[in-house]
Amino acid sequence: MNYKKEDIIKTLDFSRLDIAEAQKPGDILINFFKALGWDSNKYILNPTKIKTTKEIYNALYDKIFEKVPDAVSVGMLMVNNGPSVDESLSAGQIVLLEGWLEEDIIHE
Repeated sequence: MNYKKEDIIKTLDFSRLDIAEAQKPGDILINFFKALGWDSNKYILNPTKIKTTKEIYNALYDKIFEKVPDAVSVGMLMVNNGPSVDESLSAGQIVLLEGWLEEDIIHE
């Protein structure tokens, strides 16, 4: 864990998230972020502040890989857009850190 406990805003259980199905590979991540509580009309998302387990990361990767069977493209999408893996988390756990959402003052 490379963050402090006081930086944790919320801890979620992946099995309790309602993630909408997606036709486009990028929408899989967008739907994941929305299930975490991101509203694109109100907030700017910082996916580097989202930590999860390797199993959840791999599950997201596999869903995207089904749509685009190019491992390099999928890998770059995940690396650039998060979430990142924290091996110290319990199975199914997602951690949202301070700054994962910022108010979008331009679109208020």
